[in-house]
Amino acid sequence: MNVKKTVPPDQAFRDKIRNDLDTTFLVEAGAGSGKTKSLVDRMIALLASGRTEIGNLAAVTFTRKAAAELRWRFQIALEKARFEEKDAAVRARLEAALTGLERSFIGTIHSFCSRLLRERPVAAGVDPEFRELEEHEDRVLLDQCWDEYQSNARIGNAAALSGLDEAGLEPGELKSAFEMVAEFPEVDPVPGRDRAPDFGRARKALEKLLDLAQTLVPRERPEKGRDGLQSLLVRCFRRRRNIGFADGRRLLETLELCDKKLGVTKIRWASKEDAERMLAAAEAFRETIALPALVEWREFRHTRALAFVLPAVEFYAARRRAEARLNFQDQLMLAAKLLRDRPEVRRYFRKRFHPILVDEFQDTDPIQAEILFFLTGTNDVERDWAKLSPAPGSLFLVGDPKQSIYRFRRADIDIYNLVKERIEAGGGETLVLSANFRS
Repeated sequence: MNVKKTVPPDQAFRDKIRNDLDTTFLVEAGAGSGKTKSLVDRMIALLASGRTEIGNLAAVTFTRKAAAELRWRFQIALEKARFEEKDAAVRARLEAALTGLERSFIGTIHSFCSRLLRERPVAAGVDPEFRELEEHEDRVLLDQCWDEYQSNARIGNAAALSGLDEAGLEPGELKSAFEMVAEFPEVDPVPGRDRAPDFGRARKALEKLLDLAQTLVPRERPEKGRDGLQSLLVRCFRRRRNIGFADGRRLLETLELCDKKLGVTKIRWASKEDAERMLAAAEAFRETIALPALVEWREFRHTRALAFVLPAVEFYAARRRAEARLNFQDQLMLAAKLLRDRPEVRRYFRKRFHPILVDEFQDTDPIQAEILFFLTGTNDVERDWAKLSPAPGSLFLVGDPKQSIYRFRRADIDIYNLVKERIEAGGGETLVLSANFRS
């Protein structure tokens, strides 16, 4: 019995991937659509046609597991293609590719950046013998540096500690801020207020509100318990009685309690009018006094926190430099800077790796996109990657924009869309693979 083979509705696009090797493509494909197969098919076609050699081929993905699977699938497909090929010249090219398979690059974006740095360490300003830090190693080093920095600050940086105390902060509270700034070294944190705000107005307004509350809040606890507004006010009574509001830090702790809307249960008040009056006064205080004061206070605390955290981040970076160890962010940042600042290096690597194929592109971020566009763009001196367009056929991206909702590391759908726009502006195309082979 003859079984008719079903042709996928997107077969024309799949043919383009294998045959149109002089066009830059962004392939949008979901799970089960054969997107990794499409990537492998194009890699085989590029080698078979002679448009690239195995030593120039670069295939980038975002996890080691994915890279290992891609390498395995590529090798299997390459062996099959060589076995089935009838044309002697094409077969010879595939044979050479199979023999020199180890000279290709199939790996993660971080290992790709590491290779760029190792080939041009002097231009990149790195120790030629640098070692890549694994994530767990980097985490240990980060913790060690934070602990050492805090110890050193207690001995030799009294000014920074005094600034934290003025803002009501403890060094130990800032570790998550330190980790965040260290993880995103490309972002310049913006400070807030330099000087502590004057909270005289807020103090007087709070005293006035509590004086009113003393006359309206029932002294005895209602049978079914106090409502939200009553509970807040009673808590503020205790704070005024026990610690007062003379210290701005204690005052702001009380204002923090007011940073939420609270309803009333009118039957728990002496009268409906008392409940409504107190609620109106509390809401007016919150909107016109508490929230503006809290904004100023948080801006001031932000500035003091940055003054303590930024030297800690530099301490951590200096330790990595001294020990010639690069974490993932270092590898990305240094590779991007190398390509951005050195046109001759950009030209070298454009010949060294062509074309570049990228799987799971929805997981990319601005720094990774910058590196890819510097390596494939046609302008050697443009420093803004977003103004570049890849040369025809120099870049092949596969991604699923629906998966960008996971925001892997710095991944952002806006970057994905910008890359898509730049590819199409340079004459490239977006192909959508709609067929699903899993269901």
